[in-house]
Amino acid sequence: MNVANTSVPVPQSIEDVEQLVKRLYQPGSPRVITQINERLQQLQLSAEGWQVADALLGSSDRNVRFFAALTFTVKLNNDGATLDAETAQSVQTRLISWLVRLVRDGEGALVTRKLCLTLTTYYLRTPTLWQRPLLHVASSMQNGDALPESSVDTARGMDVAIQNLDVNQIVALLWLSSTVAVEIGRMENNTPGHAQLHNQMEVIVQDASSLMGRAFSQSTNDANAKVKGEALKSFQTWVDYAQPMWPRKPEALQFLRQLVPAAAQCLLDPTLQRDALDSFRDILESYTSFFQPQDMQLLAHLISEHLQPVLLQALQDKDPEGLPYGQMVIAYGAANIQQVVEQPDNAEGSGTIIKLHFDMLKAPGYPGDEDELSIQSIEFWNTYIEYVNDLTFSKDSDDPNPSWFGYARSVLNQTVELLWAKMRTPTNVIGKEWTDAESEAFREFRLDATDLMLSIYVFLGKDMLRQLVELALHSLEAKQWRAVEAALFCLNALADNVLEDEPSEPILATLFGSSLFRDVANFSLNIPSQARRTAIDILGSYGQYIERHAEYLPDTVRFLFASLETGQLANTAAKSIVALCSTCRVSLTSELDGFLQQYQRFLGGPTSDPYTKEKVLGAIAAIVQALRPESAKIRPLLALLENVEKDVQMAKDSAAGGDAEMAELMGVTALTCLASIGKGMQVPEDIPIDIYDEDEQQPGKPNFWDGQEGQAVQQRIMGCFSVLQVLGNNGDAIEAACMVLKSGFAEVEPGPFVLPPSITVSFLQQCSIGTPQLESVLSAACTLITQHSRSDSKRIDAEVDAICQQVASFVHQLRGPSADPGVAQGCTDVLCRLMPHYAHILFGDAAALSSQLQPLLDFTLQAIDGQDPFPKRSAQDLWTKLIKPPVAAMPDDVVTRVNRVVTAYGPQIAQTLIRQIGGLGQRSELDGLCEPLKALITNQPAAKGWLEAALFSEAFPHTSAEVGDAEKRRFLQQLIGLRGDGRKTKDVVRAFYAACRGTVVSYGP
Repeated sequence: MNVANTSVPVPQSIEDVEQLVKRLYQPGSPRVITQINERLQQLQLSAEGWQVADALLGSSDRNVRFFAALTFTVKLNNDGATLDAETAQSVQTRLISWLVRLVRDGEGALVTRKLCLTLTTYYLRTPTLWQRPLLHVASSMQNGDALPESSVDTARGMDVAIQNLDVNQIVALLWLSSTVAVEIGRMENNTPGHAQLHNQMEVIVQDASSLMGRAFSQSTNDANAKVKGEALKSFQTWVDYAQPMWPRKPEALQFLRQLVPAAAQCLLDPTLQRDALDSFRDILESYTSFFQPQDMQLLAHLISEHLQPVLLQALQDKDPEGLPYGQMVIAYGAANIQQVVEQPDNAEGSGTIIKLHFDMLKAPGYPGDEDELSIQSIEFWNTYIEYVNDLTFSKDSDDPNPSWFGYARSVLNQTVELLWAKMRTPTNVIGKEWTDAESEAFREFRLDATDLMLSIYVFLGKDMLRQLVELALHSLEAKQWRAVEAALFCLNALADNVLEDEPSEPILATLFGSSLFRDVANFSLNIPSQARRTAIDILGSYGQYIERHAEYLPDTVRFLFASLETGQLANTAAKSIVALCSTCRVSLTSELDGFLQQYQRFLGGPTSDPYTKEKVLGAIAAIVQALRPESAKIRPLLALLENVEKDVQMAKDSAAGGDAEMAELMGVTALTCLASIGKGMQVPEDIPIDIYDEDEQQPGKPNFWDGQEGQAVQQRIMGCFSVLQVLGNNGDAIEAACMVLKSGFAEVEPGPFVLPPSITVSFLQQCSIGTPQLESVLSAACTLITQHSRSDSKRIDAEVDAICQQVASFVHQLRGPSADPGVAQGCTDVLCRLMPHYAHILFGDAAALSSQLQPLLDFTLQAIDGQDPFPKRSAQDLWTKLIKPPVAAMPDDVVTRVNRVVTAYGPQIAQTLIRQIGGLGQRSELDGLCEPLKALITNQPAAKGWLEAALFSEAFPHTSAEVGDAEKRRFLQQLIGLRGDGRKTKDVVRAFYAACRGTVVSYGP
């Protein structure tokens, strides 16, 4: 039946409601429940609503009774606070009476729980204080019907009130107790009414504790197991309530703490054990301090004597039912980490917990597949090593090591070995059966385990390194390649830490001096590809060590180039070749000819693709860079460029033949390879320039790259740009070309890729507003200007002027920053780079761009007033520099012209900033807006008048009625009074912005 399209009248009588529920109710249909509830709420608006809901509870239909309780709940939520004392008393009596009668008659959980919620809602919403709700309801149950609250004998207490109640009545009281704790726990303790309810909970907990104690004391049978299970849930609910509310109220907490021994017995009951494990684990994880020392001793005993055998058997059988037992052990260990670390002689507390954590890692199965506990145990070991490291590094260096120090080292050494064993990859047969989720879980375990090992290395140091190297070598000797791979994987993760530790070098020598890399380079051996891949990664990670020990280079490089020709290893090998050649470039210069020959052989193989070609060319270029003198670089560099030129020609031929797809592929490949060569040819930051080359760097002698041979190489490089003529507007090609240009910008001395500035300018001039990746070209222009703004660089006024002319053309074509925010940001960034050394390009008396100055500045103000964050940020930076120019680096006439422009634009910039601060901008943009605002206040005497005019202008946004003339004046006075104080100005601006947006109550003193 489609209830959404059914016309259902508002019920007028009890019979109507019963028919309504019978007609519409479908179990599990939220839409139907909502419709019924809506109609019942319409009924509640009448004066007879209470009586109708009351009468509905007597219906023979369980669903009707459920909605009757729901009706009471909604009615109390809506009208409870307005009830007078007499009506409130009447409602309370009705609800208790129905709960007592329905529970006595065997009412099910659905209606009973809803009535418990209704009673709790009554307790929370009505103004009449209900002193002891649990005791009142329990006494009424004992009486057989609702008692007046005044008739309840509080002196006898809860123990007497519940002594003759049956199982169903105890369970209903436990539900009511839990509901009270949950609902009041959701209320903040920030109003007098709420505070009173929370204070009253310190009394109610006494009754709740007696109730739970009675439930826990029941003898063992099926009916009582239900009672104990509900008591366990109620216990956890009350503990959850107590955690944030009673941190400094041990008297109230004690009523719950005294239940721990009884609740803990549920851990021994087979029918309750799973629930008990979940409850105690949750408390251990979230509220450790709830348990007192004697509680922890009890739990340790139960784990040792009763849970340990079950867990060990489950681990052996790969039984997933053992998971909650292991989780309990993990939670207990983390919660008692001080005892576990510092009291190794405590057999139950420390000994059992450490042993069980070892057993979890020893258990058969792979993490993420059959073994879930080893993954979760990582959290315990992280807690363990964090505690050990904190204590170790907080003590004075002269202090003796604590007594537990040796034990902790032994524990962590064993942990490392167990983790290593657990990290071994599965065989192909097993791996193929894994789902994606299982494979991902195993990968995450390995990553988490290596993160843990990094923390352990801080404590164990080179002893741990020696341990892992020995495990690798023993496994290598036995040809256990998956074990070798696991050890290398761990060593790879430790590389950064190990390389900082000089005493580690002899240990590394045993690994790199072994047959490892000769063996993995022998592709006739049946070695898992993952082992070879991890060995490749090791070479990239330990390049600094290999650089210092060139004797290991032949084996490692041969292995990498052999791997380059293997499909599964090619990309990883290419990446490590770049890292190794870049780091060890000086030591590899004698191998350069061999590398060039290997590269030519590689080009004819199946693994030659754009990625591998780019990486290997960059690696060889790094070795070329290390050659001395500069003239020695010509021959090998030309050999590299020949490979690029072949791709360029292939792209042109493909385009001529109509194969546009192949033309784009080869053309982009050519330019990315050229960019990679340029990057490889960059002088490393940590290598000083050799000023003693025999044939160059002599006083008065031109630099080699300015000579005929050097210029010929540059012409070859620039010739590769011709491929852009056949690629059309290919964004990837344009971006790669920009990377080629930028590779020379970072150099401080002439070099093959330090191209003339005119090349970058010409590239920009060939672009239009629709050119893909125009942002990259503008970024290259910015970098060029920045590089030629250094004090030791040559000024390029003509080129910068040409760049600005092109930028002005782009701005004119855009007609507003929002048309293309990326290009707008790039154009504004170029203008920013003019300050201070090229400011005369825009502001000099003879500036060719003087006629276009106003459109450019108007464009940047539009950016600040717009919605796009990136051009807005660049424009703010520009105006900050204009308002507060670095006068020492600028000619006087330019400074004067800039000041005139700022004075002319002062009112406009002030209005733009105030509009944004007045509510049009985003909160995240306020700090950026404060920069030009502070500059305006500190550098322009007329700033106060400009800002005042902006605040009272019609253009000021009307975002909140709370900000009037008085608030604006106060804001202005604060700004001017702070005189550009950065932090305080930002605070004042944020407060004013919040007031304008209406997110604060008021804006005033």
